Parts: sequence; C-alpha cells; structure tokens
Amino acid sequence: MQYETSIILSDHINPDGSLDEPTEARVNKSIELYFEDTIKAITMSGGYADKEAPCTHAEAMKLYALGRNVDKKDIYSEEESLDTIGQAVFSKRIVIIPENWEKLIVISHDYHIRRVKVIFDFVYGKDFDIKYVDIHSVLGDDENTLNKEKISLEAFLKTFKGISPGNDEDIFNRLFESHSLYKNIKNKI
Repeated sequence: MQYETSIILSDHINPDGSLDEPTEARVNKSIELYFEDTIKAITMSGGYADKEAPCTHAEAMKLYALGRNVDKKDIYSEEESLDTIGQAVFSKRIVIIPENWEKLIVISHDYHIRRVKVIFDFVYGKDFDIKYVDIHSVLGDDENTLNKEKISLEAFLKTFKGISPGNDEDIFNRLFESHSLYKNIKNKI
C-alpha cells in the first residue's frame, strides 16, 4: 500500500543549520521510504523552535533531503510549529488538508511515538489512515526521558480536554488560547 506522504517530526537543528542526530535519522528513514516507493512525498515539519538556528527545522530538513536526491516537487513543508502538538496541527492545516491527502506515515523515535500517536490521532481524527514509524534510540530505555514524555502527554490531555478529536477549529483555537508556546503569538496562521 502506498502512502501519500510521510510527516517527519523534527527534534532540533544545530546552530550551523545542520540536523541534530535524531532529526537526521528521521529524515533518513523518510528518504528510505520515498525511494522504496512506500510514500509519494515527504512533509517536513518544524518552525523556528531553536532560536540560534539560521533557519526553520523544515527548511534544514528540506535542504538535507535535496542533497540526497529527493525531488523538490515531492517535498512539502510546515514551518510554523514549535513542538509536537504544533507539528500535528500545522501539518494538517498547511499541507495535508490542502493536498487532500488521507494516507500518512508519521516518523519519530521510539521514546516519543506513544505521545505522537495520541496527539496525531486526536488532531487528525478518524478520517485519516495514519501509520506510525518509530526509530530505535537508546533514549527509548531511559527512565528520565520516558517520564518527561509522560508529563508532556498529561499536559497535552489537560490542555485539550473537552474537545472532540478532529475538530479543527476548536483544536486550533485552544492551541492559541492555552498552549504556552503559542498563546502569545499575535498572527494566527
């Protein structure tokens, strides 16, 4: 079965604009799926989450993929998000809905994928066929990392409590009303 796109969740970008190791591994996995013809396109997700970086996460990932012979016409970008929740919301709003795509692969690391699945399933709702691909990491066994993921998941559930899965308008409004990374942003997308 061919998927329309992968959505790569960035981790960090180095001050020189290069990808950190987790982000590079995620992009490499997506490139592998692209050349295996499992996906038709690649969606890069990530804004200016690292203030010292010279570009958005999505731009850095795009440049990396272009350097590995991914066709420019098959690369899509979402450059507004600052975290995993934003990556789900903005990838859906900026890329997935306008392209009318329904079959997606979301790529992250094993320690992160449980939270990613809860967030994406909530944001996207039941009308999408989403496959989750995780990349093994030593952090997948790290108790401190797993505890941070648990705390972040609890915060997500609390922030979006009372909203129906897939309700784009309510999710979008709550993001800007209640999420600490977005509530002071003046210009909503």
